[in-house]
Amino acid sequence: MKAQAFTIDQPFHGAYEKFIEITSQLSAKAKGEETHSDIEAYLETDGRELLRLLLQEHLDNQGSGRVSEAVCGSDGVVRSHKRDHMETGYQSVFGAIRVARTGYSQRGVSSLFPRDAQLNLPAQSYSHRLQKRVATKAAKMSFENVADDIKTETGVRMGKRQVEEIVYAAAQDFDAFYGQPCPEDVQRQAAAKPIQVLTFDGKGVVMCKEALREATRKRAEASAPKAPRGFARQDTSHRKRMATVAGIYHIDRHMRSPHTVAQQFAPLCLVPRQRQATPSRWARNSGPVWTSRCTR
Repeated sequence: MKAQAFTIDQPFHGAYEKFIEITSQLSAKAKGEETHSDIEAYLETDGRELLRLLLQEHLDNQGSGRVSEAVCGSDGVVRSHKRDHMETGYQSVFGAIRVARTGYSQRGVSSLFPRDAQLNLPAQSYSHRLQKRVATKAAKMSFENVADDIKTETGVRMGKRQVEEIVYAAAQDFDAFYGQPCPEDVQRQAAAKPIQVLTFDGKGVVMCKEALREATRKRAEASAPKAPRGFARQDTSHRKRMATVAGIYHIDRHMRSPHTVAQQFAPLCLVPRQRQATPSRWARNSGPVWTSRCTR
């Protein structure tokens, strides 16, 4: 049966045509000539393009964001001069997107674009979701690897400098967060709970072989190095074994005050102390001994 051409009257015409193209290609690939890797690579690129078209046409169907004949900005200036068909763009997780908008301007002041506020468009040329993905990856790998992963996953080319700017913008509220005063109830709860301390000694304590278990002692003797040819094997009964030591205990919290913190940065002063008797002839006739001590 011969396929018939027909006109699609719907808002997502371009995305629908791309979907028909993808399904036609998959039907042609059903003969088994392509491997599963080839099919995945095709869907990864063309499927991403389908999603980009859906997002692009969804924004196109919303218009240019013309709200009224004039708008008033936060500066109190009324902007009555309208300019349609103005565009801006950004990079999404699916690719490049163009946004049509209407600009309102007035002589001597900057233009306003109500569509930007409606869509909450980013100040940078990358979508918020793409920036979130970049910031998440930057906590696990280098900036160069982040740029490579973003290019592989989304097809968006991004340089190291752009990755650094996104991460810096995502972390700009850290200082403000830690600058907030801690509530008194939180301080009381923190002071009431002791600190649990875990200690591990990798070197451990010395243990004689007689203190080891029978199975452990036999395994140690079996793993002892063999004597070279021509030499008698040495007695390893005097050898010792190291055991790892771990400890757990609680200590009370030490709540510091501004005075104790300031004392750490107080200037050092030199105070005289009693000179200890020493048999060294070099220090026998020396002058007073000085030592540095903090003023706290």
